[in-house]
Amino acid sequence: MSLRTEEQAEHLMHSAKASIAIEGLCLNKKQELLVKKCLTGAITHKEFLKRALELSRHA
Repeated sequence: MSLRTEEQAEHLMHSAKASIAIEGLCLNKKQELLVKKCLTGAITHKEFLKRALELSRHA
């Protein structure tokens, strides 16, 4: 997976949030921050999966 700038991650997140909104879903701030960290390379995909699982358990 290639690393993205904050601006690129924002653009991707905007598109993704619009897509899931059509389905009546949304991301909370913690979920959004986690995805952005993965998109920009601040965390690995493996770490992303671990943290996403933790978030889902505490939802």
